[in-house]
Amino acid sequence: MADLKPVVFKLHGEKYGVDINLVNGIEREQKIVEVPNSSGNIKGIINLRGTIVPVYNIARKFGFEDIPPENSQLIITKRGDMLIAIEVEGVDEISDIPSSAISEVPPIIRGGKTAYIKEIAKVGNELLIILDVDALISEEEQKDMEEFIKEQEA
Repeated sequence: MADLKPVVFKLHGEKYGVDINLVNGIEREQKIVEVPNSSGNIKGIINLRGTIVPVYNIARKFGFEDIPPENSQLIITKRGDMLIAIEVEGVDEISDIPSSAISEVPPIIRGGKTAYIKEIAKVGNELLIILDVDALISEEEQKDMEEFIKEQEA
C-alpha cells in the first residue's frame, strides 16, 4: 500500500478520512435547500459558485442523528462527473499517513452495507476509517441526484 494523505473529519465522535486527491474543496456556512421527496441520504442542494451541488448526509447513511447546521462543514468531492458535498461534523486536519500504518479492512467488517470502508489507518493510539467515496453513494442515490439537478437546471 502507498502512503496516504487524507482529509480527516469527525462524525459523532469518531474520525474518518477521505483521500485528499478526491477532495475539490472544503466549505462552511452554506445555505442548504432541502429537497422534498429525495432519497433519504440526500439532505438538499447548495449553490456553489453558480453550480448546483447535492448535499449528501453521511450521518444518516451511518445511522446517526443529523448534524446541527452550526457544526457542519461540507467536503466537496466528485462521483463520476458530478460534484457532491458530503456534510460532516467538522474537518480536523490533513494527515500524512505512512503505508506501514494502513491496514486492509478486516473480513468481518467488509460487506455490502460497509463497502464504503476502503482502509483502516492507525494514527497514534486511534483508528481512522478511510472512506471510498464512490462506494459511499449508491447507484440509486447517484441517479436521484442527477435527475434532481437536471430538473433544477431546466
